[in-house]
Amino acid sequence: MTDILDLPGWTPTATRTEDGQYVIEADYTVLPEACQKCGVIGRVYKHGPKMIIFRDSPIRGRPVSIEANAQRFRCRECGGTFIQPLGGIHPAMRMTARCVQYIEEQCLRDTFVRIAEHVGCDDKTVRTLAGDYIERLNAEYKPWLPEWLGIDETQIDGKLRCIITDVVNRVPIDMLPDRDKPLVTAWLHQFKERGGVKGLAIDMWRPYKDAAQSVFPGLPVVVDKFHLVKMANKAMDDIRTTLAKDQEKEVGRDWMRRKVLLRMRYKNLDEKGRFNLQMWLDNEPHVATAYRLKEAFYDIYDAPTKADAAERLDEWRKSVPAAMKKGKKSFAPLLTSTRNWREEMLAYFDHPISNGYTEALNGVAKVINRSGRGYSFEVLRARLLYGKLHKKQPVEGHMMKRTAVQVERQVALIEALGSRCGSCNGVFDAAELETHTLPPITKDEIRREANRRAYPKRVHICSTCYQRFHTEGASHGSQPST
Repeated sequence: MTDILDLPGWTPTATRTEDGQYVIEADYTVLPEACQKCGVIGRVYKHGPKMIIFRDSPIRGRPVSIEANAQRFRCRECGGTFIQPLGGIHPAMRMTARCVQYIEEQCLRDTFVRIAEHVGCDDKTVRTLAGDYIERLNAEYKPWLPEWLGIDETQIDGKLRCIITDVVNRVPIDMLPDRDKPLVTAWLHQFKERGGVKGLAIDMWRPYKDAAQSVFPGLPVVVDKFHLVKMANKAMDDIRTTLAKDQEKEVGRDWMRRKVLLRMRYKNLDEKGRFNLQMWLDNEPHVATAYRLKEAFYDIYDAPTKADAAERLDEWRKSVPAAMKKGKKSFAPLLTSTRNWREEMLAYFDHPISNGYTEALNGVAKVINRSGRGYSFEVLRARLLYGKLHKKQPVEGHMMKRTAVQVERQVALIEALGSRCGSCNGVFDAAELETHTLPPITKDEIRREANRRAYPKRVHICSTCYQRFHTEGASHGSQPST
């Protein structure tokens, strides 16, 4: 039967809690036959025990240390002494191999300081292991060219970083330290097979277009409509803000509270919303003009054909009044963009792709950066590219056996409580966790459970913890040691 350690060759002899962590005393029962110094077989004998402390992956929300009763040996042939080789232990760290694996998996999801707290080690140890792991991942990772390439940037640590994605399959491809044309061009030049690329989605940063067309002459370039409609919304909002300054303070506050009505498409408003909006616009003609210009710009993208869109664009440009063409807080920036990027804007109707996924990924990158200040660029890049590398399947397929409604409720509950494993404290997607009963393993925990005090009965765990979670109680719940 599997024991509390669930490590082949190891036999736990005692379990206790000490300073908020589990301490497991254990023997390694596999004895060596050959001398580790000279290699001669059958000439070694026991030379006294030695206690060594190893860190293990956390269980039940606590750090775990193993007090290993290792056996020393002496060789009759060469006279050398050595400690028995210990299975399941990392060769370069005072940790189990699965503890190192836990750190490697979680370093792409959680902060280094929090991982160190969960394991019970120094955060420098986590940084070292994470750095080595990321180097291995980078050596194995090979970027590729998708059919539809998305290029955008996000500001991290005061510097704009270029992010490259597959916009159709919604997959990150790479993250570059900056967005300069030479760097982007060099990245595109690394690929020998370039014939599969059909188009490029970008924001209005000309070096992206120039870099792509220097490598892919004649490649269709599409300016993401998200950026343009965002500019239309901003222009309308800036005009509302400017006009509000000339109103009484209470009127300005009322406009601010109701600004959501202006930002929504008219066709998406309910009857009450349309009534309130119309009352506002009837009394404020300048706000009404800005709103209708915004709506008319959205209508360009609703055109059935490229020719119709071009006609609507020309009509829209002519309809902007002179008073709303002056200054940055007007439609002037949008007019400039639609003039300079007209061809790329209308290319959307030939190739209706969006850079929305890349924009979403920019937000993810910023969240990653905020969650752990001080990350190097290499760590940020790895978390963005490899963050889903260790995604686990639902435990034992239990989620697969449930109805869609049951799964939805389960996932919603886990998300509400936080998507952390209740045993190892690791970060997971909600769908990777499952609810299970937590059996006690020490006398104190059994006593608290018997008295129905404070000890949690149900937790959400990952599939890795599942085996240990259920075999611990079976092996040690009835006769725990103190």
